Amino acid sequence: MPQDISEFSKPRVNGKLLPSFQGRNVCLLGNAKDVDSNGTAFILSTSDGQDVRIIMQEPLGEYVSGLTEVHGSVDAQNNIHCQSYVAFPKEISDTFDLELYNNAVELTSRFSEFYKVGVIDQ
Repeated sequence: MPQDISEFSKPRVNGKLLPSFQGRNVCLLGNAKDVDSNGTAFILSTSDGQDVRIIMQEPLGEYVSGLTEVHGSVDAQNNIHCQSYVAFPKEISDTFDLELYNNAVELTSRFSEFYKVGVIDQ
């Protein structure tokens, strides 16, 4: 039985696109900051300059800052409930072009029929 690809896809989004993905899994990239003292949440400043609250399933075991990629589901308040994350090393954070990345995210969103994301069963 064919399944809806949206069950498996994690489209790359920016802050502006989050309302269109409520209840779905996404991939969000930005700069982590303002980690809660108990490690259960932090703010991700997205590629388009919006601040998004990232809610952890378990408290962080490390301090997270700089370029971070978050995979998780979008709730009704446009928070991300984190399933996994990647904190990139400082060398990458310092040289990564978030503006260029944001342009790519906007393009893939605008022309989504040409950029399919997910697992395809053949």
